[in-house]
Amino acid sequence: MTIEIRPMRRADIPRTFTLIRTAYPCMVFTEPLMVERFDRPLTYFRDQRFIAVEGDQVIGHVLSRLYEDENGRTHGQSYMAAVTPRLVDGDLPDRLLETSERRLLDDGAEFLSADTAEESVQIGGEGFRRAILERGYELTENARILGLDLATIPEPPPAPEGAELRTFREFDDDPRPVYEIDRATSEDEPGGLDNGFLPYEDWIRVLWHNPLADNDLSLVLLLDGVPVTISCYKSDGEGRMESGMTGTLRGYRGRGLAAYTKTKALHLAREKGIRRAYTGNHADNEPMLAINERLGYGVVGSEQTYRRT
Repeated sequence: MTIEIRPMRRADIPRTFTLIRTAYPCMVFTEPLMVERFDRPLTYFRDQRFIAVEGDQVIGHVLSRLYEDENGRTHGQSYMAAVTPRLVDGDLPDRLLETSERRLLDDGAEFLSADTAEESVQIGGEGFRRAILERGYELTENARILGLDLATIPEPPPAPEGAELRTFREFDDDPRPVYEIDRATSEDEPGGLDNGFLPYEDWIRVLWHNPLADNDLSLVLLLDGVPVTISCYKSDGEGRMESGMTGTLRGYRGRGLAAYTKTKALHLAREKGIRRAYTGNHADNEPMLAINERLGYGVVGSEQTYRRT
């Protein structure tokens, strides 16, 4: 039967979600989020999902994202690639990547990137890695994907003097302090931000009001009344959570604030019935890797980003 690659339609979402969910066992992702992004596309990025169909079956998927960096250069990203297991060793990964590239280049991309991961993180990832390398991409970033059984987390350390914890929910009237910490700490992370940090209005929509954002679990630490640390999470309602950003403003680092905040958030998650936590860390982010190791996170696998001009 002929395999067709075409843009994803709204009616394709249930079958496409099933494929993605199978291919990414560590990803906290839901079908309602796919519907939300289809009905209300992001404005800061220009996204297009492509699927491969065989009859009435969705057997492949890739997401193409176009964005501009702070210098006005246009970047194209191909990621969240998935292929049904019986076809991972064929030419479908290359065909999906070629389709994504063509769209990105036609829309003016000057630089291209593509993400893939080890099989423990992305089933079929090695097939996409072969396609990526054959198309002239070079490795630029490496991240570790970590997992944690919340039944094993240690007790929180003593509260730092002058520390007070609040949930993100308590900042609903004015999330700006959370935004400022997120922006400052994200810009300090290894790997950098090609497209800069989201403007506040986009951040509110993309992150604060994300359907998966768990603002009753995510925490802000105030030190002597000043917000200085955040630890934010999303959850899927099925007992799984994923870390977003855990970070402390530069002038307050080295005091154990991030470790304390993150540990308290994980205990709060366990009390809510969440069983499994995942996070990703750049391989050079030694402070956060050390915190996660003390908490009991173990390496599930690695994820790589490849780029070409």
